[in-house]
Amino acid sequence: MARAENTEIIDSFEEFYRTYYRNEIGELARKYPNDKRSLYVSWNDLYRYDQSLAEDLRTQPEQFREYAEEALRLYDLPVDVSLGQAHVRTYDLPETTEIREIRAHHCGQLVSLRGIIRKATDVRPKIQEAAFECQRCGSLTRIPQTGGDFHQPHECQGCERQGPFRINFDQSEFIDAQKIRVQESPEGLRGGERPQNIDIHIEDDITGEVTAGDTVRVTGVLHLDQQESHGEKSTMFDIYMEGITVEIEDDRFEDMTITEEDKKRIISLSDENDIYDQMVASMAPSIYGYDNEKLAIILQLFSGVTKNLPDGSRIRGDMHILLIGDPGTGKCVSGETSVRLADGSQAPIRELVESRLDDPEPIDDGVYQSCEFWLPSLDSDGTLTQKRATKVWKRTAPEQMYHIETARGYELEVTPSHPLFVDSDGQFTPVRAESLAVGDPIAVADGYREQNQNQTQSQSLDQEQRISIHSTTATATDGGTDTKSAETSVSHAAPAVVSDRIEAITITEPDEEWVYDLEVAGTHTYLSNDVVSHNSQLLQYVRNIAPRSVYTAGKGSSAAGITAAAVRDDFSEGQQWSLEAGALVLADQGVAAVDELDKMRCVTGDTLVLTGQGTVPIRELACDAASEGKEASHYENGRTIRGMNKEVWTMDDDGRLVRRSIEAVHEYDAPTQLHEITLESGESLTTTADHPFFVLKNDERTEKPAADLARNDLVAVPNPVTDGGTKLNVLHAPLERRDYSGKDVSYRKVERTRSIDDHAYESVYDLTVEGTHNFVANGMIVHNSEDRSAMHEALEQQEISISKAGINATLKSRCSLLGAANPKYGRFDEYESIPEQIDLEPALISRFDIIFTVTDKPNPEKDKELAEHIVNTNYAGSFTPTGPRPARRTFHRKR
Repeated sequence: MARAENTEIIDSFEEFYRTYYRNEIGELARKYPNDKRSLYVSWNDLYRYDQSLAEDLRTQPEQFREYAEEALRLYDLPVDVSLGQAHVRTYDLPETTEIREIRAHHCGQLVSLRGIIRKATDVRPKIQEAAFECQRCGSLTRIPQTGGDFHQPHECQGCERQGPFRINFDQSEFIDAQKIRVQESPEGLRGGERPQNIDIHIEDDITGEVTAGDTVRVTGVLHLDQQESHGEKSTMFDIYMEGITVEIEDDRFEDMTITEEDKKRIISLSDENDIYDQMVASMAPSIYGYDNEKLAIILQLFSGVTKNLPDGSRIRGDMHILLIGDPGTGKCVSGETSVRLADGSQAPIRELVESRLDDPEPIDDGVYQSCEFWLPSLDSDGTLTQKRATKVWKRTAPEQMYHIETARGYELEVTPSHPLFVDSDGQFTPVRAESLAVGDPIAVADGYREQNQNQTQSQSLDQEQRISIHSTTATATDGGTDTKSAETSVSHAAPAVVSDRIEAITITEPDEEWVYDLEVAGTHTYLSNDVVSHNSQLLQYVRNIAPRSVYTAGKGSSAAGITAAAVRDDFSEGQQWSLEAGALVLADQGVAAVDELDKMRCVTGDTLVLTGQGTVPIRELACDAASEGKEASHYENGRTIRGMNKEVWTMDDDGRLVRRSIEAVHEYDAPTQLHEITLESGESLTTTADHPFFVLKNDERTEKPAADLARNDLVAVPNPVTDGGTKLNVLHAPLERRDYSGKDVSYRKVERTRSIDDHAYESVYDLTVEGTHNFVANGMIVHNSEDRSAMHEALEQQEISISKAGINATLKSRCSLLGAANPKYGRFDEYESIPEQIDLEPALISRFDIIFTVTDKPNPEKDKELAEHIVNTNYAGSFTPTGPRPARRTFHRKR
């Protein structure tokens, strides 16, 4: 209840209601409390009425909301109705705060956020005032429940004894409550940025109105929640929001800045006869050729028209495309170019390639061969990380090469189509050498030369020449934040990636017959003379130009993976179930680019899985399920068995070991190559090359495929856990551990890794585990595969149905899918049928409208065009294309 000295503020709110909301309050009184319990007030209306009052509501929302609701209770109504529990919900704030831009000064203020709901719990009753009944005298003691902890009385107000008490539910007050997690919308992110999220608590009549996948604007008050580490309070705080208003937005795209000149140019382009050819020439120009593939992707970006038939059925207008083998470019560097290796040393790329060409595969202009060695590579977060080179290439040199020199003395000689990274508004984007110009800032790894000279600090650079792409903070080992800039901290550990301006570009004739290139897994970058070189991909290009796009690898970026899932974790109180949206839902009304659709993530049949009944070979789980007649889907290369009635131990998001049901067990033909991972404590696990392990990097849990693991990597292992008083055997002896968040998981160093080409395994296996998508295998925690059958409905009906644990929901996935996979045997065999060489289920393949098989066959006419494309350059650093002119105009979104 407001105090007497605040009656002036309450009176102001009453007068405001009479002036602006007389009819709305009358409607609320008629429908209160069953059909309506809130009055929605526009902040702009309040600002027009009283600017000072509106600003006070924004800066002191909790106190002034009480005044507003007290004024609503005192409002003179024409009917005999009391609005005692009605809410005043403010919306329509003039500015929207980006989630990533929330800072400490926003706490306690009224703010508005936009995003897409990533997770949503069920609606559950939350106690507001608990009535405790004394078991001795029967007296009731009422305790308001504020904050996150449950408060109990110290003594009875009747007999003054300390209980015992029980909750009288009939006399207690409850309110509906729900928790949602809102993530930044994909269209608001610049290329390479990772979406950030915030948890929002909502109550009463605004609960149950939204679900995962909805795009919303939420207005509420920001609060702080103190973190804890090993049971002790930390100096760091998390931010969450108490939601006041949640609005579902139908318009999922931000406005674009288009001038009158732009409009005239667009209309002019539409009248040109070769507009399609111009668009094809503008699509990933660093990738030569593949005009049909590029045209199909352009049409996919524009999409078709959804048809709703009279009988209620629906025909999707979105196009799904599958690329079997994502095309690369004819980009290479000269043979004397030095490649930086994992140990910091350098080696000429000619030696690296030639020494590995034991049994090369021929291509039209050279050869390539699979390989495995490690080198530093530019990761998506802007750091240099160790990655695995998977192929080496040797190709015929073109007639011209580009020699590039920078202000700090870096030099590099490359083919005209070889991309380097250019700094543009703080983001590095790949640009072909033939399109570079003097003055362009390109990415270099600064610091290696100083390390080689045993200098302890790098030379200082003018701020205009040195622009770090790292963030300004680095995580400290104690879980806090290092106050040094990332550029400073990196200079002591690993060189930083900075920009260095081009001083000169010279077109030269190659000195040698051959040029060389490397293929690096995941990042597609390596250091050539300490200049960052890039490998282009069509998927990444589409991700950057589509107004709304989501990019993910086949295993997905969360427990929900590619589609969606009902997840039981600590997002909600008490291990409740919540609904989580995957990539196809987050890309609703946009494009989902999914790489590695075909990746096989499996372990060998003798792998021991930690189940609720102890350790069991994974092969036996598949055999038992098959003998019990469970539902099975059979494919060319194996089978998937569903409907199992078993549980396994698995790790949740907070690092706790919990038991979850097995949704499916998968059995596939074993590939020719497997990888064996052995830990320092003796545990060993043999898996396919792409099977992900959980590793600790910079005190954060990340994933790494088996083929990318290296000696001394820290791999997640379970601590001994207790189930009903019985200590479970987790297959490893006691050892000094490095705990993660003080939970049930530790980390151990990898002792050795090795590839196994000559093995006797006929099959490999994997599990799909509900919610967490990982399991304990031979004493290590590994990621599991998704059941790809969930994609069938998402691609055709463009809906994802979830029916589990009381959650029944249908999420929209009205998006186009651009998928990429590799031939089952590494490259296509022209004498075998295409479906037999694609490692996907036939039912899933049928969902794609167009499938492109990217082959590299000798073709004199095409080879001539490729040569003309490379030769047709000029000394200004640009080029004249042999085909149609590219459409150059770029439109930028408002931010």
